[in-house]
Amino acid sequence: MKSLTNLLLAVFVLSPSILMAQGNCTEEDLSYIANNIEFVTQVSADCGTDCLFAGDPEACFSDCMSALVPLTGPCVGCFSGQTACATDNCFLQCVFGSQEDCAACIEENCLDSFNECAGIYDNDNDTFTTLSDCDDGDASINPGATEIWYDGIDQNCDGADDFDQDGDGDPSAEYGGTDCNDLDANTNNDILTWFADTDMDGFGDVTNSTTSCMQPSGFISNNNDCDDTRNDVYPGAPGTGAGIDNNCNGVIDPDEVLFCLGDLDNDLTVGTNDLLIFLSGFGCLENCITDLDGDGTVVSSDLLLFLSAFGIICD
Repeated sequence: MKSLTNLLLAVFVLSPSILMAQGNCTEEDLSYIANNIEFVTQVSADCGTDCLFAGDPEACFSDCMSALVPLTGPCVGCFSGQTACATDNCFLQCVFGSQEDCAACIEENCLDSFNECAGIYDNDNDTFTTLSDCDDGDASINPGATEIWYDGIDQNCDGADDFDQDGDGDPSAEYGGTDCNDLDANTNNDILTWFADTDMDGFGDVTNSTTSCMQPSGFISNNNDCDDTRNDVYPGAPGTGAGIDNNCNGVIDPDEVLFCLGDLDNDLTVGTNDLLIFLSGFGCLENCITDLDGDGTVVSSDLLLFLSAFGIICD
């Protein structure tokens, strides 16, 4: 009766689903069968063979199968009834015929009664029963269907995330995840953060960002700009003498100090005190702080520049 094993395998579909018990098998029974189909099938066939010539075949089968699988008594009874049906109707085909003959005979004579007993149905007539069909009200949804990705429907009943086609655990960035390449589980193309570069100086604004797989126009990958409204302010920028922190180091460096020609005491006026400071350095030939024309010395040309600015109030 080894062919009975192969037949019973044809009764089920090897894929678990959420089941609603309507027959003698409980939801727990059907779930166990669906998740252990080959083992349950083998036990049923072995017990059927061992009990074939027992004094009480039905009691023998029930005791045998109940000892090996955690199914309720009524559910085991459905397997017992199928084995008895196969023995009564298909003995010759299954013992002396081909596997195909045995399967065809039991399917014709015993399959419907077994499914009805167990509570296994195919309401949408797609050839997949409630044992494996995750939506038995829609013939386009079953374990044999072709999956259509990103439509929110599990067409092939495999339980996989419909928005994670490459199965790497990270849904597509187009559908709420962070996977920028959802066709290759081995490619790490995660969604990135980009920062606005409004002044187009090559440095981004930490307070203005967006996330995207591709670099958006007007955005860059760094966020190091301390003033994204001025293109002369960024890390490493040269001083402009405008009294602002051009290089973003947090201090006003000497080349960034607001410069007023002749205002040597930084009181925003060019007056007598500045003249005294200038005269104290007159004749300097090296490292001269009162060098107004930038030639490295303090001579008459610097004096003429100072006198031209004398009395000015600096803005």
